[in-house]
Amino acid sequence: MNWKNVYRLMQIERKAGRMLRGVKATGYHENRVFANLSFLLFVVIGVAVGFFAWVVVNSFAIDEIQTVATGVFAAFPTFVLVISAVFTVLFQIQRSGVRMQAEAPYWLPITWQEHTLASVFASLLGVPLYVVLLIVSAILVFAVFTGLIILAVMTSVAIFAAAFLSSVFMEVLRVLQVRFTGAIYKSSGRGAIWVRFVGSLTFLLIFFIGYFSVIYRSVNLFSILPEVQNSLFYIPFVWPGLMISNFFSTSGSVLLGVIYMFLTVVFICGMYVLAVLLNKRFGLYEPPAIRIQKSGLYTPKTGVLGKFGFSTNEAALMRKDFKAFTRRRELMTVFISPVIFVLIPLMQSLGGSSEVVLYNAGMVYLLPAVFMVMMLGTLIIGEEGQAIWRIYASPISAKNLVKSKYFFTVFFGLMMLVITGVIGTLLYRSSTTIIVVGVLEAFFLTIALSAISLHVGFIGADFTEVPRPRMVRQSWVFINMVACAFTGFVILIPLLPIVISSMLGSMGYSFPSFNPFVATAISGVIAVVIAGVFYKLLLNRAKEFLCKAEV
Repeated sequence: MNWKNVYRLMQIERKAGRMLRGVKATGYHENRVFANLSFLLFVVIGVAVGFFAWVVVNSFAIDEIQTVATGVFAAFPTFVLVISAVFTVLFQIQRSGVRMQAEAPYWLPITWQEHTLASVFASLLGVPLYVVLLIVSAILVFAVFTGLIILAVMTSVAIFAAAFLSSVFMEVLRVLQVRFTGAIYKSSGRGAIWVRFVGSLTFLLIFFIGYFSVIYRSVNLFSILPEVQNSLFYIPFVWPGLMISNFFSTSGSVLLGVIYMFLTVVFICGMYVLAVLLNKRFGLYEPPAIRIQKSGLYTPKTGVLGKFGFSTNEAALMRKDFKAFTRRRELMTVFISPVIFVLIPLMQSLGGSSEVVLYNAGMVYLLPAVFMVMMLGTLIIGEEGQAIWRIYASPISAKNLVKSKYFFTVFFGLMMLVITGVIGTLLYRSSTTIIVVGVLEAFFLTIALSAISLHVGFIGADFTEVPRPRMVRQSWVFINMVACAFTGFVILIPLLPIVISSMLGSMGYSFPSFNPFVATAISGVIAVVIAGVFYKLLLNRAKEFLCKAEV
């Protein structure tokens, strides 16, 4: 094991995530000061949290403090493991956009042990390490004032071990997913695309549900998790926490603590060896390309899109975009992010009041579709990457390009509206008025914000593909968020008197009632006007965009 190679590979992974495009195509700049200060910031926050915790418990007896601290500290390793797993998955999805030909094992004298260990450590350089530094610094400062130094040091070691174990396990799952996907592609052809798409979404959804469950129930989590760990002693991932509870709890056993410590070390080493073996076998594995061969001459068919008035060129562009957004792993967050807007109110509404449920129902109807079109609109041009020359070289007019991209974005927004609308209706048992108004307002927002986001996507498109696809410049993402927020507020203004009336009515004040359907109709007129104006602007922008290839 050459640790210098491991460090260099880690630096490559870290710098690849911080590249900023300069004036030249090969321009490179890394803000090292910001990268290092970000870690120091979380240490400072952890120190402040630890000091505040000591101030809170300073009046309690030392025996009470030690009992409570042992239970809480024993829950930290499992808590960190869950958080690290979620954000490691997101890191791997982000990194999946990098061209596989750029992987170092293709051309450098690096062993698979070094490559695997560097990949594991690189996965930790981000939110997982921030969480670890915050918690470790907090418990160490707390221990200094309460005399629990040994407990805090052992817990810190267990936390680092849990984070490392999570990253190693995610590395194993990543390689297995690559191999499994390739096997499906090879055996089942086109149907494998849907298997991978649905499987990836399900995989992300499970982790996000676990993550939000931990976040929204964190108050009770640290009191019940030690008991849960004791009942799940046969699961290796809770062994670091069981080690702490057995070493320092009054009802624990030192012998069991030693056993769990030994088992934890063996399990981590075993997972690392498995990750190395899988990387050796499948690390550079590329799924075989799908090729559908047909006999005879090719004749374009009208198809479903043609029946809806789309030309052959427009239908071809929409099918291409559909394949791109269902096959590229780094774009999976576009589909999973709106689902988060359903999970957040669901977690908040557990045990909440009817007013909170009503608020969450409106959030479920409106935000998912809006967020979907905002993301798709800004990414749908830049996701072409360096292959944008095919658009330039093809007989595609500005009208074809705008029409296909716009209605593709609207289609996915409406699809998300249907899915989350059904969930919201079943979950919150909304009234007919709320359902109708919520669906119509979401539809109006979709058609207007799709045009705005697509216009911003044309302006801020970024076709950089190395080290990973950028698709849109970050400054224009912020501009699009501001523009869409302002436009959404303008469209929803007619509903403002109804909201005010409902709020004052709940507080006992009388307020004139308003017809929600009239207000919704006014919102529709505003949305149609905005969509029409920006659609015209889109046509002019697309003409300039296509002319750039001739300059």
